[in-house]
Amino acid sequence: MAFNFKYHQSIFKKYGLKAILFLLRSKLSKNKLVNRKITGAKYPIHLSNYSADVSTLFQIFYAKEYELSKSIDPYFIVDCGANIGLSAVYYANIYPNAKIIAIEPDKSNFYFLKKNTVNYSNVVCINKAIWSKEKNLKIIDIGTGNWSLQTVETNVIDDDSVSTITLTQILDEYAVDSIDILKIDIEGAEKELFSNNYEYWLYKTKIIAIELHENIDKEIPLIFFKAISNLTYSKYQSGENLICDFR
Repeated sequence: MAFNFKYHQSIFKKYGLKAILFLLRSKLSKNKLVNRKITGAKYPIHLSNYSADVSTLFQIFYAKEYELSKSIDPYFIVDCGANIGLSAVYYANIYPNAKIIAIEPDKSNFYFLKKNTVNYSNVVCINKAIWSKEKNLKIIDIGTGNWSLQTVETNVIDDDSVSTITLTQILDEYAVDSIDILKIDIEGAEKELFSNNYEYWLYKTKIIAIELHENIDKEIPLIFFKAISNLTYSKYQSGENLICDFR
């Protein structure tokens, strides 16, 4: 990792010396699969795709891109696109009394998701893909590894396919009236999620933290804002995430 003075100066001003040291140690490390204790997590974190996971870990635990501007005492959190569990771990630490449903379709990511959340009794891991209806999906690697896998519908059921789950099913299965925090990072599948069968669960959601992957499909932001157009909300950008508060 080349030392960029202006970049690290800005990191120091915003997050302190520990953040810089963490980035430097992480980038210089030869170990690609590590067990690391970090500030903000009660138990050590296991990383898989090292270069990508370090960046994600920094965004969540140091840049705090999922930190909310208004206080909330959530009972039910749904993490769509949980990846290796960094966001689920973050939520589990700051909201220890909330039940967290972490959904991840990829088997390799899911292995690390379970590994990272095994000590958190309030986290439930589901190896499925979030979708607008019950289907089977195929996972596609677009060349960027396990941290940005995409899903497409398929009629083939095999070891490479994954079944879906809807947010309506989750509400019904856990017998809850609302989703307090809905985190969505599903690499373009937002288009499907907010195009069909979204009205029931959307009106029961208090806060959405979403990454709108406009780089994948320019229509995604338009579809998302059309879906929420009849609701009253405040919004702000937090790093890569758009936070919409419907309370």
